[in-house]
Amino acid sequence: MNTDYNEKVMDHFMNPKNAGEIKNASAVGEVGNAACGDMMRIYLDIDEKGFIKDVKFKTFGCGAAIATSSIATELIKGKHISEARKLTNKAIVEALGGLPKQKIHCSVLAADAINKALDDYEGIVRTDENPIICSCMGIDKKTIEEAAEHGAFSYESIQEKTGAGTGACKGERCKEKILDILDKYNC
Repeated sequence: MNTDYNEKVMDHFMNPKNAGEIKNASAVGEVGNAACGDMMRIYLDIDEKGFIKDVKFKTFGCGAAIATSSIATELIKGKHISEARKLTNKAIVEALGGLPKQKIHCSVLAADAINKALDDYEGIVRTDENPIICSCMGIDKKTIEEAAEHGAFSYESIQEKTGAGTGACKGERCKEKILDILDKYNC
């Protein structure tokens, strides 16, 4: 067990909140790649006014992946979908009282899983214009571009802000794609 985890992370890992599945969910979002590492699935039950009545998760991965899934579901339960959309990986890390740097990508996955579930609810479909760049972590092109627009101009800063390139392949499959995207921001 990683001794770098604080007490709150350990509690959410050992006693996860909202673990499970919602039958006939209003929406489902899945991110990650089981072959590479962490896999998260978020289930939402949303009422007619757009409030999240219930939220559950199933996560395959490390303690940080389970803890971030648990706390993320706690943070959006009872909230309107417009509020849930604003949940960031930074807010997840803060709610847990911190994570080791090498586990920040788990918070990115949790936020992405929630957004994918909300995409499912709102009928938003990913297209070839916004492909997955980092398949290990489920990070799409738009996420990389948004990080670059907010000052992440190097591969390392993209890794830090998004978690891309930090999965099991250690960037072997996505580093070149990320650098290609950064080329248009580094004139």
